[in-house]
Amino acid sequence: MEPPPAKRTLLVCEQNQPSAREPRSRPLDSFFIDSKFPWEEELHVGCVEWRRPQEICAEPKFILDGATRMDVCQGKLSNCWFLSAVACLSLYPQLLEKVVLPGQDFVGDYDGKFRFQFWQYGQWVLIEVDDRLPTVHIQRNEEPAHRREEYELLFMHSWEKDEFWSSLLEKAYAKLKGGYSALQLGFAGEALVDMTGGVAQTCYTNGPLDVLWVNLNHLLQRGALICCGNTGGELETANSLGILSQHMYSVTGTKQVQVLRGSVSLIRVRNPWGHTEWSGPWRDGGSEWLSVIDRKEIEVENLEDGEFWMEVEDFQKNFQVMEICHLSPESLSEIGGAARPWEYVTYEGCWSKDISSGGSIEYKDHFWMNPQYSLNLVTGDINPNITCSIIVSVMLKHKRLKAKDMRVMCYIFQEILQQSQPMLSVSSCDKHREAVLSSNLPPGRYVIIPSLERTSDEGEFLIRILTEKGSCARPMDSKAACGELAAQNASPTDEQCKSRFLLFADQDRRITDEGLHHLLTSMMKDFDPLLPGFTMESSRCLLASLDTSAEGSLCWEQFDKLWKNIITGSFIFSNLQRDKDRNLDKDQIGPALQSAGLITDDFLVRLVQLRYADKDGSLSYSAFICCLLKIKAVTGMFQAADSTHSGTVSLNYHQWLQLAVYS
Repeated sequence: MEPPPAKRTLLVCEQNQPSAREPRSRPLDSFFIDSKFPWEEELHVGCVEWRRPQEICAEPKFILDGATRMDVCQGKLSNCWFLSAVACLSLYPQLLEKVVLPGQDFVGDYDGKFRFQFWQYGQWVLIEVDDRLPTVHIQRNEEPAHRREEYELLFMHSWEKDEFWSSLLEKAYAKLKGGYSALQLGFAGEALVDMTGGVAQTCYTNGPLDVLWVNLNHLLQRGALICCGNTGGELETANSLGILSQHMYSVTGTKQVQVLRGSVSLIRVRNPWGHTEWSGPWRDGGSEWLSVIDRKEIEVENLEDGEFWMEVEDFQKNFQVMEICHLSPESLSEIGGAARPWEYVTYEGCWSKDISSGGSIEYKDHFWMNPQYSLNLVTGDINPNITCSIIVSVMLKHKRLKAKDMRVMCYIFQEILQQSQPMLSVSSCDKHREAVLSSNLPPGRYVIIPSLERTSDEGEFLIRILTEKGSCARPMDSKAACGELAAQNASPTDEQCKSRFLLFADQDRRITDEGLHHLLTSMMKDFDPLLPGFTMESSRCLLASLDTSAEGSLCWEQFDKLWKNIITGSFIFSNLQRDKDRNLDKDQIGPALQSAGLITDDFLVRLVQLRYADKDGSLSYSAFICCLLKIKAVTGMFQAADSTHSGTVSLNYHQWLQLAVYS
């Protein structure tokens, strides 16, 4: 079919599209060809030729003299949001190396394949791409005898023409999201989450200056990555003081200095591209520095290129919005420093029509069908006697890929649900996949309810709850009715669990099936003595579900994940039991799996009944936990292998054996 006239000149030249089946004559074409990359028919950038770096320059390098913000230059895609996030991340080499895997180059074992990692809904996913990049052919006005083929990269690139890590990173991210066109317009916070596993939040700088100052210091103490931007003016145009409009900067520190007139609150800001700097008060070399009583208080002379200080008042005037990424304890440990990590819990769930999708609070008769999580706040760090810090993130899975028009919501109630109005609520903005609620609450017990906007909406979600040390959050029955909540048994803290784990672990701090059996027997007696516990065979089944490397043992992190899944499954089992001395009835198997966050259909329920149910079709406690962990394990393996979300995966013989025999 002929394209519309307005688009005819924008189509990619079909003869230059890469194909895994196309016969090649040049040696470069014997290298890896990524047949799974979502090649698009229309990139709206002219005639595209896909070329390897060796065809673009004489001696390509993956990384040249370190990966820095100067390697992040925008091409013809409207994806400055992604570039801003990459430039911000380049300030923290340890975090960037988690994404841009080291040890790769165009020499040695080079085979045309490059590897990157991105965080997707609770796990790190490996993305492999070939190094063929979209280029345009450059026509030079030279004599035919001296003319040579030249190609220019279309999209993200480095200032150095022979450096390619940033171009290949962009290609890997495009593969993750569904193609280059999927990167048109987005949010820096989303990209930071995908590259750190953190929780993104958008805040505005308006309000009292003292509150802004306290919040910035609190965020930096927690190790948050902070980007700030000026929302007024035309794209990338500088105001009278050198601040660019619609351009993201990074907040890298704060300091109070003493001058003759008192103290001054300063904020350190960095322009990721380093082209322009602040020319207002407290600029580099400004006269204000002469009034500082003790210049040793601040590293005035050691600022990086593009980095500057400004007063908090000027910061508020010149930057209206902040994109904040709250890092997980894992990421904080990688960058080091004295940041105080959050207590961080993650749960998966789903909204299913007529079962667990109750819509927003406007649907009063259905709202309580939504999944629910109990929250116990016991201490605070801003003021231990008054408030506790909390951040709740609800992320709708695969929203960018599926482009679904669904709005995510989150509510926090006091535990007595007869108070029908939530204490706090938040709704995701249009096109955002995540709703983030951040506040300070008095110590006490609360209920968190994530929802979609309409009862007809369905989807999977990931909820992450960040609290201060000593506080805890856990799932409740997804169908708890409005009224007094059932009491939940208290589970051991992380410190108690780890101490108990080490008692049964070997000298390598790993636990085998026998040790796991004894450990679970001990912990279940304290957690809920009414539950029957696990046999030796059940313990082996549980171990295999988390032992992805087939070592026959679990480390602490793997056991911690196992125990949290057991807690979740135990609550679901106890809340759905019609008789506390009985199994789950056969009609409860589907709702139980859905309450655990699994997308369930008749086929899956039938398989569970055939493999795990008793003769009457009911499911025992240990059988339910084992099948739950088994399904989550194989689902996780499938999703990790299906990086393009095509619904199909490719496994070699040994991978298939491990999946079928040991999982």
